[in-house]
Amino acid sequence: MSDSIERVRVLAGHTSKDSAYLVDDYPYGRTLRCKIRYWVETATKGAKKGQQRFVRQTTNPKAEGEPWNTAHPGQYGPLVFLYLDEQDHVQHIGVSQYGVTPQADARIRLLGIYDQMTTDQRHLYDAMVAVSRRYPEPWQDWDNAVTAMVEHIRVTGDDPAPANGIWEWPGGRAYVPEYDLPVYVTSARQRLAAAQ
Repeated sequence: MSDSIERVRVLAGHTSKDSAYLVDDYPYGRTLRCKIRYWVETATKGAKKGQQRFVRQTTNPKAEGEPWNTAHPGQYGPLVFLYLDEQDHVQHIGVSQYGVTPQADARIRLLGIYDQMTTDQRHLYDAMVAVSRRYPEPWQDWDNAVTAMVEHIRVTGDDPAPANGIWEWPGGRAYVPEYDLPVYVTSARQRLAAAQ
C-alpha cells in the first residue's frame, strides 16, 4: 500500500517571533545544533493586509551568545497552518490566493486540518472552495480518478501504480504526481470503506 495520509495536530497561537513554536535541538550544518522557531505571520498593512505566511528562524551556534539569524518568510496567502507531522516535526500548509485544488482540499481534510480550523478560518476556506468549484472540470477529473481507484482497489486489492505520474484505467487517464498519490489512494480507500 502507498503511504497513507495520517491526521495531524495543528499548532495554533504561534503568530510572531515572541509566540513562535520553539524547537531547542535542530541541525545546523553537518555537526552543529541550534534552536529554530516557527510562526504564522499576518500582514497588518499594505497590499497583503490580512494575508498570512509561514516564517522560520534559526539561531547561529557559531556566534557568541547564539544570536538569531535572519528570519526566512514564505509567500503570502489567505490561510497558513502549522502542524506537527507523525515524527513531531513542524510542517506547514497554505491555501493559495489562486484557489483550492481538489487535491489540496482532500489533503487538508485528510490531515484533519479542516476539523481544527476556527470558525472564521472555516468560513474563509469554505468560501474559497466554493469559488474554486465554479470551475468544475478539475473537480470532475479528481472525482473520476478517485472513483476509478476505488474500483481498482476493490477488484485487485492493490493500490494504483501510476507510471511517470500518469495513471491509466480502462475508462480514462489522470496525471497523478507522486506527491499527491497518497491523497488519491487514501481518498479512494476511505470511499471504499464507506461503501462497504
